[in-house]
Amino acid sequence: MATCNTVLPNVTLVDGTLDVVAKIKTLTDEVLGINSVYMRAKDTFKELLDGRHLSEAEYAQFASQFISQLAVTTTQQVITGAMQWEAQEKEMAYSLAAMKAQADLTLANIEKTKYEICKIQKDIDLQCANITATLATSIRKNGRVSTYGTDGCTPTALYDEGTDYVQMKAVDAQKYSTLADAYRKSGIVDIATTLDGVEKGTAGNDAGYTKAQEDFAKRQVKSFEDSKRNHAVNASSQMIGQLLSAEVAPDPSYVTQWNTAMTYLNTNTP
Repeated sequence: MATCNTVLPNVTLVDGTLDVVAKIKTLTDEVLGINSVYMRAKDTFKELLDGRHLSEAEYAQFASQFISQLAVTTTQQVITGAMQWEAQEKEMAYSLAAMKAQADLTLANIEKTKYEICKIQKDIDLQCANITATLATSIRKNGRVSTYGTDGCTPTALYDEGTDYVQMKAVDAQKYSTLADAYRKSGIVDIATTLDGVEKGTAGNDAGYTKAQEDFAKRQVKSFEDSKRNHAVNASSQMIGQLLSAEVAPDPSYVTQWNTAMTYLNTNTP
């Protein structure tokens, strides 16, 4: 995979100024030097004129014309040559700079392409990671898909796993626990809508510890009443016994109270 670090090339522009002075001087030194064509032409011209018996004025006139024409022609050729030389150097430098810039541009395009490929790959990796995370989250929550529809994509059934399935089972267990506690507490209860329009329990059986608690409460009340009568019987018995031991006839009402209490206890107490 290509890296995403792109370094842009550094392109330097070439100076377009033409510098021909140094080249004119160089060419002039070569053209007008001791062994130059100019000096050989001047010597040859002198040799040609020496044998013609010219006066000094004529010789000076011919020499002046020859040197002037040769100087003008030489100067023009030197300047033209220097200009062409400098232009060719600049053209060569420009061509090299252009080639370098084109090469740098090509490298930049390569780096750009590498970056775009890297970015595309990163986007694909991100999409794959998101898909993987979504699938993992779905599997953890809902469980794996056991069967799909005819399109091959739509889930139609899941395995009995996942946090939702566990939570559903926990809710079922809580419901069963609540029903079991209710049955243990109240027994079977009939649910109906009463005349006031409220849905509630209307009847039930005698199962459950609520009924046992109710019976126990009633028994406690009865035991309290039995205890009072038992104390009354004992007190009456002691009092009647003391009177009889003193050979004193007890009041008939004492005997009646004792007999009433004993009869109640023997009749109503299991």
